[in-house]
Amino acid sequence: EDWPVAALTAAVDGLPVEADWWLRADPDHLQMQRNSTRMLAAPALMLNEDEAAALTHALNTHFATDGIAVTAAHPVRWYLRQTEATEVIAPTLTAAAGRPLSGAAFTGARASHWHRVLTEAQMVLHDHPLNVDREARGLPAVNSLLLWGGGRKPAVPGRHFTHVWSDDALAIALAVQSGAAFADAPANAASWFAHKPVAGSRHLVTIDRVHPAARYGGPDAWIKAVAALEETWFAPLWAALQHGRLGELVIVATGPQWCLRCALRPADRFKFWRRPLTWAALSGNGA
Repeated sequence: EDWPVAALTAAVDGLPVEADWWLRADPDHLQMQRNSTRMLAAPALMLNEDEAAALTHALNTHFATDGIAVTAAHPVRWYLRQTEATEVIAPTLTAAAGRPLSGAAFTGARASHWHRVLTEAQMVLHDHPLNVDREARGLPAVNSLLLWGGGRKPAVPGRHFTHVWSDDALAIALAVQSGAAFADAPANAASWFAHKPVAGSRHLVTIDRVHPAARYGGPDAWIKAVAALEETWFAPLWAALQHGRLGELVIVATGPQWCLRCALRPADRFKFWRRPLTWAALSGNGA
């Protein structure tokens, strides 16, 4: 099965998720290119609540006889609710957004059904007057849905962090389910230190500023985003570690196929004999 992201984030968005099977049905923009199709993820669409309501109303009118209802609990987080599991696995948002699409999007016993649903949804969205207006204003049309994260609400055992700082709905949902305190991601390390983290607390801060730059801005935008992280986060945190303000610093950089995890403690700054590793050695394949 897919990771049940929909049920977890729907709970944070105020939907009744204690029963039934939930699927994310996020709005997106398919951009046709010469040899491929790329997906523009929902956060980059600049969609407002009124637009989301108008588009989901059109979809619900079309699918009324099929028992399919799409709810826009948030402009960029739409949901589909069913009583029975659909036995479908779709690509995750991270895997699909901003990347070429190829082959079948769905797998599972009812994959053909969801191919039909998606095709009809694309037809409804393509003909909607709101998209004509968006294109006239230079905004990308909402011409498809990303179906992913299906499942029932799971239990979230344990509390690995005392505080979670994030703008990501899933991170906040996991914080709520585990009983951790949560808040929006700070703009920089100085803002985070202003909250005076107490000794013994374990904080998770998620910073999703490099991924969009890499997806939509190319290498130059990615380099600038990484440089900004170095200035606003990594350098201040390293200084705090040196002065004993942090007991441990763990940085996890995620990628499509692997992640890089760096754990640092105050004593590590004295290990001068350790030589830096190349990116090829860190990634394992030079990617």
